Parts: sequence; C-alpha cells; structure tokens
Amino acid sequence: YGGSSTFCRFSLAMAEQCLRGEELRARHQAALLKLRRKALREKARVELAWLGYQKCCLENLQDSKGASAMAAKQHKILVELKQEQAEIQHLQNIYRAARQERKLLLKQQREILMMQRSTAQLQEKLHHLAG
Repeated sequence: YGGSSTFCRFSLAMAEQCLRGEELRARHQAALLKLRRKALREKARVELAWLGYQKCCLENLQDSKGASAMAAKQHKILVELKQEQAEIQHLQNIYRAARQERKLLLKQQREILMMQRSTAQLQEKLHHLAG
C-alpha cells in the first residue's frame, strides 16, 4: 500500500506543478490581453481624433462628400474596435473557464488521493483483524 500512496502523492505533486505552470501562463496571457485592449482603445482614439479633425477641415471647406467619407471611416474604426474587443472578451472567457477546469481537476485529484488513503487504511485494518 505504501508504494501506491507514494505514487499518488507524486501524481498529485506533478498535477499541482503542472497547474501552477498553467496558472502562470494564464496570468501572462491575461496581462497581454489587457495590454492589447488598452492599445486598441488608444489606437482607435487617435485615429478617430485625426479623422474628426480632417472631417472638420472638410466641412469648413464645404466638402460634404469628403466629410461624409471621413464619417464613414470613423464608423468603420468604431465597428472594428468593437469586434476586437468582443474577440478579447471571448478569449478572456475561455481562459477563465480553463482556470475553473484546472481548479476542479486539482480538487478531484486531491479527493482521489484521500479516498485511496482511506481505502488503504481500511484494508490495513482488515488485514490486521484477519491476521
């Protein structure tokens, strides 16, 4: 029974080590997604400001066709920003779900180890009682 218990503890330690590595990678990924979201917002802000300035200049020159083209570009930038933000949110949801799965896996691994320990103890008691 001792060999099996040692193997179970080793398996649990390996699972915990793998899960810690995955958690570290997940934290790095979350930080990257946060930076990506921030960069996207900043890029869109600057592009919208530039297009707004160009639109204003065209309106002052009474170029309604050019001004409407700038407005269309502004709309396109906003749509692209929303799509990118939705993609980032989707990735964050995937990583969050994966984290929950890792926690559940570790919990189950611990429960299995506890059951194996108690089974081994009961078998040992039965062996002593029979002997």
